[in-house]
Amino acid sequence: MRLFVVAALAASVHVGLAEAGTFRPLAQNSGVAALSHNGRIGTGVFATGYSGAPSWRWTPENGVQSIPDFLDAVGMNDWAQPLAGAVHDADGNEVAAVAYSNVSVVGPVVIGAYPGSSEVDGFLSSTYGVSDDGVAVGLAYDETGNPIAFRWTAADGIARLPVNRPTTFSRANGISRDGSIAFGWNDQPDGYRSGVVWKNGSPIDMTDADGNPIGEASAATADGSVVVGGGYYTANGSEAWRWTAATGAQPIGILPAEKRNTARTAASVSPATMRLTDLPATTSAPDGFLPPESYAFAVSDDGNVIVGASGVWPVRTATIWTPETGLQPLADYATAHGVTIPDHWFLAAGTAISADGKTIGGWGLDADGVMAAFIVDLRSDEPSDAVVEAHGTVGYNDLAGGPFAGIAVGTPVTLSFVVSPDGIELAPGNATSYPIRLDTFRLQAGEASETLVATANDPSVMLTNDYPMSDGIHLMSTPTASGQLFEFELFNPGGNLFDSDDLNRINRTFGPELFEKTSWQVSEGDQSFWVQLDSVSIHDVVATDDAIFANGFE
Repeated sequence: MRLFVVAALAASVHVGLAEAGTFRPLAQNSGVAALSHNGRIGTGVFATGYSGAPSWRWTPENGVQSIPDFLDAVGMNDWAQPLAGAVHDADGNEVAAVAYSNVSVVGPVVIGAYPGSSEVDGFLSSTYGVSDDGVAVGLAYDETGNPIAFRWTAADGIARLPVNRPTTFSRANGISRDGSIAFGWNDQPDGYRSGVVWKNGSPIDMTDADGNPIGEASAATADGSVVVGGGYYTANGSEAWRWTAATGAQPIGILPAEKRNTARTAASVSPATMRLTDLPATTSAPDGFLPPESYAFAVSDDGNVIVGASGVWPVRTATIWTPETGLQPLADYATAHGVTIPDHWFLAAGTAISADGKTIGGWGLDADGVMAAFIVDLRSDEPSDAVVEAHGTVGYNDLAGGPFAGIAVGTPVTLSFVVSPDGIELAPGNATSYPIRLDTFRLQAGEASETLVATANDPSVMLTNDYPMSDGIHLMSTPTASGQLFEFELFNPGGNLFDSDDLNRINRTFGPELFEKTSWQVSEGDQSFWVQLDSVSIHDVVATDDAIFANGFE
């Protein structure tokens, strides 16, 4: 179920100890719907109802910003390029769309309606998830007026995802990084929402150990190997579940009564009127009114951190599950990891998570008693050096002088240097110039090597993120020790490298297929030594193995 919540904007607040984790309240009358790979971009909606809600995008540098003309932003790919949601068409109907970081300039990319469909209450279609290579999935009305799960690509357009019960309703809630695995639900004949995983387009119904259908699949790991959801009925109630192809679906528990927060309300209460003061301070979970329940709304990339909610309607508490701890309140887990939850805040649901499971988004009730979005970041995030390392082969060489003169085409080349976190922000959140630790720089081809020399501004490398849409690594022409010029510049027009220009936590290796432009060369006049890129990586200097980089090369 998508969470849509109403209208006022609150400034992003940084609370807690820097050496511990942080708690960030975001926007009132809202909730976090999705987080990027490293948890540094979030999205959600300002709810005015249960569809057609205006969307926002959050970064630590810029806070919560409204997205022009984009609705129901409930998903994103790993790098938040693009977000999944909808727009209004010329007739005012909601239709599926995606939005990139340059949406304020060029507008959303419209997917549109399913062929032959007609609107139902002003709705035709909406996107719920999108893969890193641009495959979108969601819900659309078909020509008979029934909701169906769809899959869309720019090349092939919108198409129905097959289900085992084609006469009943369905929806795709998300998709794996490579677009091969989608997940969502397909109703049983009795209207019960039943989980489905689509593997290469073929539906697999989610069932319990006895072969009975279980509720909808809400989230999955980036590779689609672990899927989570709710609606696994056991003697305990309706439990959240975790599925793999090897184990099948397994329930992950329900908070015991003593762990359920009292004096708090839940998602089923109208967000426009929901306030903490609506419930007396002695309200307790109404056990017996409805069965206890739990939900899984998001999962880390290794499948071992699951966030959601648990309780007895209308009282629910945000939860987190790991194999080591089992299911517990998110607030307890965050506190144990050094995060201070502000007084009078209550965490009602965990709805989004970063790839490493250390940044969690959701919604709760703030100190004013109003529903509000939040982010819990479990990292200390102390600034650290980072290693940049690239590998390639000589593609061309006509240098007559310097250490690389005569180096043959095909010779392996390695570039390594350490970057200091003490950068200069050129555009907050979008472009920062980081100084290179000069004694760590080495460019090596065969037995020959080269270094850089100090300049007025020190040799530096610029990282760009969504600038305005592209990402990049830019080491402009810089003098070498032999008097030649070195350049290393990589440009990604789709913005698929980073979710921030913050040096910390990139920890990723990139292949040449991600770059439209690669310039790795040493030049002198009209002569050049050009290197063909095989890979480039950036990662934090935190391991013992990186000690050699911290003090220069031996």
